[in-house]
Amino acid sequence: MSNETHGDPTERGELERAFRTFNELSNQLQTTYHSLEQRVGALTIELEDARRGREDAAHEAQRTAERLRSLIGTLPAGVVVVDDSGRIQETNRAADDILGGPATGRHWHTIARGVFTNPLEAGGDWITRDGRRVNLAASALPEESAKIILLTDVTETRALQELVTRNQRLSAIGKMAASLAHQIRTPLAGALLYISQCRTRRDEAQRSVLLEKGIDRLRHLERLIQDMLVFARGKGPGERVRVADLFRAVHDAVLAVKPANAHLIIKGDDVLVELDGNRTALTAALTNLITNAFESSANVVVTLQARLRADRVEFTVHDNGPGIAPSIQSRVFEPFFSTRPAGTGLGLAVVKTVTEAHGGALALDSVEGRGTRIELDLPRHCEPEILLADPETKPAREVA
Repeated sequence: MSNETHGDPTERGELERAFRTFNELSNQLQTTYHSLEQRVGALTIELEDARRGREDAAHEAQRTAERLRSLIGTLPAGVVVVDDSGRIQETNRAADDILGGPATGRHWHTIARGVFTNPLEAGGDWITRDGRRVNLAASALPEESAKIILLTDVTETRALQELVTRNQRLSAIGKMAASLAHQIRTPLAGALLYISQCRTRRDEAQRSVLLEKGIDRLRHLERLIQDMLVFARGKGPGERVRVADLFRAVHDAVLAVKPANAHLIIKGDDVLVELDGNRTALTAALTNLITNAFESSANVVVTLQARLRADRVEFTVHDNGPGIAPSIQSRVFEPFFSTRPAGTGLGLAVVKTVTEAHGGALALDSVEGRGTRIELDLPRHCEPEILLADPETKPAREVA
C-alpha cells in the first residue's frame, strides 16, 4: 500500500518555494507601503506648509494693496489709470476733484477735452475750466497695456515761481536804474542836439542830414526802451505761435536793420511746429540775436534754424564772425554789458529773460576766430496723448 499523505516530493518543494517567494513579495510590498505612507505624510506636511505660505503671501499682498490704495487715495496729486482703449479704469480723490467728479468708466480723451483748455507749455502745465494749472505726466504700467496719468495741481507753485522771477527782475531793474538813465540820456541828448541845429541851418540838404541823425538817435532810444520793457515783463507763454509765423516776423524785423553787406540764412526745418509763447517777446529775442551777430563784423553770414528735439524746439543762431573772448563770455547776458560804444547792453539780456520766461534754456558756444553759436531750447506745444506729425522739411532760403 502506497503512502499518499506525504505526496510527491517535487510538488512539495515547488510549494515551499512558492510560499517563500510569496513571503518575500509580501515583505517587499509592506516595506514599499510603509515608504509610501511616510512619503505621503511628508508631502502632506509640505502641501500644508505651502498652503500656509500662499495664504500668508496672499494676506501680505492684500495688506500691501490696501496700503497702496490708501496711500494713492490720500496723495495730493491725481492718479488716473487708463487702459489700452483709453477708458479710465481707476482714479483717486484728487483726480476726481481735478476732473470735476468720478470719471471711472469714461473715456480719457472725452474727460480731458471737457476739463482742460490749451496747455501753457508742451508736456507741462494745462489750464482747467476753473482756472487751475495742472501738470500732466503719463507712464506705462510694466507688463500691462494700461498707463498711469499723474495730475499735479501746480497753481500755487507756479504763482510763487512767477512772483520770485518778477521780484528778481524788479530787483535787477532797481540796480540798473542809474545805468538806464545814462543809456537814455545819451541818445536823447544827441537827438536834441541834431534837431536844435536844424533851426540855424538854412540849407535843406544839411537840415535833412541833421534830421536823419536825430531820427536815428530817437530810433536807438525807442529800441532801448522796447528792450527794457521786454526785459522787465519777461512775457512768458500766452498764445500758440507757429515757427513759420515766428520766422516771418523775425525776417520782417531784421530787414529794417540788416547791413547791406550782411547775409541772413533761414532754414525751414520744422516750421510747422507750434510753441506756447508770446510772439512779440520771441520775435524780439531772435531779432536781438541776429542784430547782435550783424554788428560783429563786416560781410558776416548769420544762420537762423529751428530743430525739433522730442518735446522741445531748438532755435540756433550761428554766425561766422570773430567770436567772443573767453574772458567775457560769462557776462554777455548781463544787463547793460556791452563791448560796443553804441550798444545798449540789453539785447542778450532780453534773450535770456524771454527764454527763461518761456521755460527754456540758453546755451552759448563761441570760439575766437570761428564765430558764435547761441541756442534757445524751448518747449513745444503738444495736445494731450497726441503728437504732432513731423513737418515737411523745406530747403534753406537766404534773405538778401
